[in-house]
Amino acid sequence: MKTLRAQLTLRLLAGGLVLLVAAGALLHWQMRRALTAEFDRSLMATFRTIGSLVEQKRGQVSIDSTGEDVSQVQDPHGSVVFLLNAADGSEIARSQSLGEARLPARAGSLQAPAFFDRKLADGRVMRCAAVRMMPPYEDETPRPPQVDAVLDVGLDRAPLDRTLAAIRTSLWLVGASALAALGALVYLGVRSGLAPLNRLGASVAAVDAGSLATRFPVAPLPAELQPIVVRLNELLARLESAFARERRFTATAAHELRTPLAELRALAEVNLSTPSSEDENEQSWRDALDTTLRMEALALTLLDLTRAEDGALALQRTTVSLAQAVAAAWQPWAGRAAERQIVPRISIASDLKAEVDPALLAVILGNLCGNAVEHSPQGSAVTACGKPASDGVSLQFENETDELTAADIPHLFERFWRKDGARSDGRHHGLGLAMAAEFATLLGGTLGAELCRDGFVSFNLWIPGVGKEGRS
Repeated sequence: MKTLRAQLTLRLLAGGLVLLVAAGALLHWQMRRALTAEFDRSLMATFRTIGSLVEQKRGQVSIDSTGEDVSQVQDPHGSVVFLLNAADGSEIARSQSLGEARLPARAGSLQAPAFFDRKLADGRVMRCAAVRMMPPYEDETPRPPQVDAVLDVGLDRAPLDRTLAAIRTSLWLVGASALAALGALVYLGVRSGLAPLNRLGASVAAVDAGSLATRFPVAPLPAELQPIVVRLNELLARLESAFARERRFTATAAHELRTPLAELRALAEVNLSTPSSEDENEQSWRDALDTTLRMEALALTLLDLTRAEDGALALQRTTVSLAQAVAAAWQPWAGRAAERQIVPRISIASDLKAEVDPALLAVILGNLCGNAVEHSPQGSAVTACGKPASDGVSLQFENETDELTAADIPHLFERFWRKDGARSDGRHHGLGLAMAAEFATLLGGTLGAELCRDGFVSFNLWIPGVGKEGRS
C-alpha cells in the first residue's frame, strides 16, 4: 500500500544517497589529484637525478651508467625505468627494468613535462615523465653543435594505486555506514514528524454519527495540519447541524402526519360506533376530506422541496414585473390581512423587472406574504419594497414581530420549524419559508432574514435579472 511515510523515507534516502555519492566522488577526485601531484613531484626528483647523468661528447648523447644513481634501474624488476632517445627517435639507452617495452613518442619541457601511464609486459604500471632536453657537453674544445635528446623516466605506481584503493575502500565503508545511519535517522524523523498526523487520523476514525460534536484541537498541531483541522472542525459542525436538522425533520414529519391520521381514525371510529344522521355523515366526510387535503398538501410540498434540491424542476424564464408579481401574491392574503387589520405598504417601481420563472417566483412571494400576514401582530403593517442591486434586483419584506429572537433567525428556513413548539395551528406545517429559500436558490438567487431593528424582521430576496426596464 502506498503510504506517505514510505514516500518520504524513500525520497529522503534517495536524496541522502545522491549527496553521499557526490561527496565521496568529489573527495576521491580531490585526494587522487593531490596524491598524483605528490607522486609526480617524486617522479620529477628521480627524473632530475637520472637526467644529470645524460651528457654530450663529440656530438653524441650518452648516459653515464657507472654511477650509483643508476644502479636501481639495472634490476629487471626494479621500480624505476628510463629510456633515452635521440631527437630523431633512435634509441640511445634504456634501463634493464624497462625490458623490451616501447614508450609513446611524446615529450614536454622541464617546466611542463609530459606525464603518462604505461603498463609493462610483466603487469607493472609505470607513471612516466618525458622531457625533451639538451644534454650538457663534457669539457672539450672545440664544441660541435648541441643535439637534443628525449628522456623518459618512470616510477612504479603500485604504491600510489594501493593508497588510492585504500582511500576508496575507506570511502565505501564510511559511505555505507553514513547511509545506514541516515536511514535510521530518516526513519525516526519521519515517524516522529508524522506522529501528529497519525494521532489525528486515529481521532478522525473514532468519529461516528453519535459523536459529531467532537472538535479537534488546533493549537498543538503543526502549522501544515492546522488549516486541515480547521476545515475538518467546520465540516463536523455542518454535519452535526445537518444531522440535527434531519432528526428534527423526521420527528416533525411524523408528528405532522400523525395528527391528520389520528383525526381520520377518530372520524372512522365515531362513524362506526355511533349512529348518525345524514347531515352528520356529510359533515364527517367533509372533515375527512379536509384532513386528506392537508395531508396531500404536505406531501406535495415535500415533493416540491425534494425536486428543488435535486434541480429536477424545469424552469421557464420570462421577464416579470415585480410590482405586479407582489400584488398578485398579496391578493390571496388580502382577506386574512383585513381580518387581522394588517396594513400593506408596497413600494415597488413598476419598471422593476426580473428574468425568472413566474411560477416559482409566485410561490416565493406568496410564502413571504403569508408569513408576514400570519405572524405579524394584529393591527401592524407589512412593508414591501424593491430596488436594483448587484446585477439583479432586491426585494425586502419587513414586518413587526413579538416572537422572534436573534437565536431563531438561523432556523427560519428549516423544514417544519415553527416558533410555536406545541404546533397548535394545524393550518401551517412550517414548510413555506423552507420552500421559498429552495426556490430562490433554484432561480440563482438568495433569500435571507435578519432582525433589522428592535421588534422587526426583514426578509431579503435577491434575484439575478434585468433590474430597471431597459437595463441589460
